[in-house]
Amino acid sequence: MANLFFSGKKVSKEEARKALMEHIAEIWTDRFTVDFWHDDGGEMIRAVLEFDDTEEIMSDELRSKFPAKFMGWRLVVLKVPRGHIDVFFRDKK
Repeated sequence: MANLFFSGKKVSKEEARKALMEHIAEIWTDRFTVDFWHDDGGEMIRAVLEFDDTEEIMSDELRSKFPAKFMGWRLVVLKVPRGHIDVFFRDKK
């Protein structure tokens, strides 16, 4: 059964992506992008952040700036190594 927390109205993908890109730009100084993905829990918006060490645990302060639900979408933070965005997300919007 789907988690009721994530049910409800969502803004459009375009609106959510633009808003999340602006939000991340205010709080993150390294490379990042935003995309949409899906898993067994359904569709989600992902904040893709480049880290020197992807095993590094995000500080509570940084993690608190990424709510579990963003404009109706389930939000997941994906930590990737430096250079990953250029290789795997270069042509994506």
